[in-house]
Amino acid sequence: MLDAAPDIDETTERLQRLLGLAVGHEHAKVFLERLDGWFFRRVVAQLRDPASGPVTGLEFDVVFSDRRNGFGPDSLPIDDDLPETGGADPAGGEQVYVRQLRLVNVGDSRIQQAVSDYLRAFTQRSRWVNDNLLRPGELGKYEKRLVEEWSSRFEEMREELGQEAAEEAKVHEARAIYRWVDHHARFPIRPGCDEPFVTKGSYQILADERRVGWHPEFRERLMALLGSVSSK
Repeated sequence: MLDAAPDIDETTERLQRLLGLAVGHEHAKVFLERLDGWFFRRVVAQLRDPASGPVTGLEFDVVFSDRRNGFGPDSLPIDDDLPETGGADPAGGEQVYVRQLRLVNVGDSRIQQAVSDYLRAFTQRSRWVNDNLLRPGELGKYEKRLVEEWSSRFEEMREELGQEAAEEAKVHEARAIYRWVDHHARFPIRPGCDEPFVTKGSYQILADERRVGWHPEFRERLMALLGSVSSK
């Protein structure tokens, strides 16, 4: 204890003023919250496992710089405490985006990854919104681009299949569309924010809202599926 030392509230205010020089005063509070969160988890890890070593100045500098970079004008912070699957069972999932994957015979392990991408993207995007880190209309513009990129490929698939395609051919081509999303579609919301789960999870969010889909008849199939569930 030091005589006349600042209390916790004054310390927080001082830290926010200092951090405002690094990330701007409008972001100082949420930056400090993320830094606090990392420090708390790091200290807990050290208490549980002394072999992890103390927090060094070098480690703090690396973490500070990494998190500060996420608050630049061309980037957004990616949090390291996002939920994964939470033990969700894809076989029993009732979410629309999971049903969409079932329509084209995607296996359980890939569905589990889709659930993880959905949860991480949903949580991260919600934090950006709640912390006022997004520009006006930015998320809507991002989703519009994702839909446009999907739409050109989806309509081309439907044209190639034609009206008389067998179900096997429909599923085969639909899986190709989803494979593009899963392995190749990488559209950063900002140039410096290019984590793959943001794109992939955002596509799962759009699939859950039925704004995109994989099966060429996904809207009709989902209406039939969801209608049969609601009637039970």
